[in-house]
Amino acid sequence: MVFPMKSYLSIDAGGTFLKSAILSSQGEVFKESVFLTESFSESSKEQIFRAFRNVMDNALSFVATNKMELSGVGVAFPGPFDIEKATPLMQHKFQNLYGINLRDVFSSMPGFPSNIPIKFVHDANAVLIGELWKGNAQGYSNAAVITLGTGLGFAISEEGTVLQNKIGGPYLSIFQLPYREGILEDYASKRGFIRIYQQLTSKISCNGIKVSDIGEWAANGDRNSLLTFLKVGEILGDSLKNILNERKIECLLFGGQISKSFHFMEEGLRTKLKNTTCLQKIDVVKNIDYAAFWGAVSNVLQND
Repeated sequence: MVFPMKSYLSIDAGGTFLKSAILSSQGEVFKESVFLTESFSESSKEQIFRAFRNVMDNALSFVATNKMELSGVGVAFPGPFDIEKATPLMQHKFQNLYGINLRDVFSSMPGFPSNIPIKFVHDANAVLIGELWKGNAQGYSNAAVITLGTGLGFAISEEGTVLQNKIGGPYLSIFQLPYREGILEDYASKRGFIRIYQQLTSKISCNGIKVSDIGEWAANGDRNSLLTFLKVGEILGDSLKNILNERKIECLLFGGQISKSFHFMEEGLRTKLKNTTCLQKIDVVKNIDYAAFWGAVSNVLQND
């Protein structure tokens, strides 16, 4: 008797989009299953639920068409988020899901298989878990990942295990570290890049400018754009060197969409971290689009 292949749905829930894919138990991402839909994170809970319903319908259709068995669901979700209770605790994005048990919501969706595990993990932790399993942190006991996007995420591992706080979020938060007249996230996130670019160019307004625009201009040799990335690299290196030394971090990786322009930041970062002797590797994650997928599914497999 031939049994259907076990497959796993991985969801990366972002403030702008929900990304999903079907993975095998070995971490293979079935590229035809990759799906993207608007998350409506600032809309009503009903609209957000419809977005997740679209993700679920797409996954169930792919699994059925390819004669697979859906054996689990892993969800990477931004925080704060109570992992054990499966409840978002955010006041900014997904605020209309505050305190709602998403595990119950998913399992009650029509057509959802009964009695399969649904596991949640903080999105920054998911990236590092994925890199330890399938990516550029393989073979390193003490690793860290910085995720650069709308916010500033950070996750660390010790002896190969990703550390978590009491509700399952990252063990250490760096976004609120004091920096100049504000916090680190004011200088090393989407708004940080735009702020520094605005200061360098003396523009009155940078409305409509995206970090990806600054990255394109840097690629074309624009001096102020290149300086923006260099300065953010220096800021991160300065702010994190003590933490990296204290935690004996051997491998430091960068994730998030902004990290596609990491090479423009690298010189400034390495200059500030040159005396961090524990560091053996500084790089981007193996696959910016798949790292959270791997981490969310690995989290399910550990309990499968």
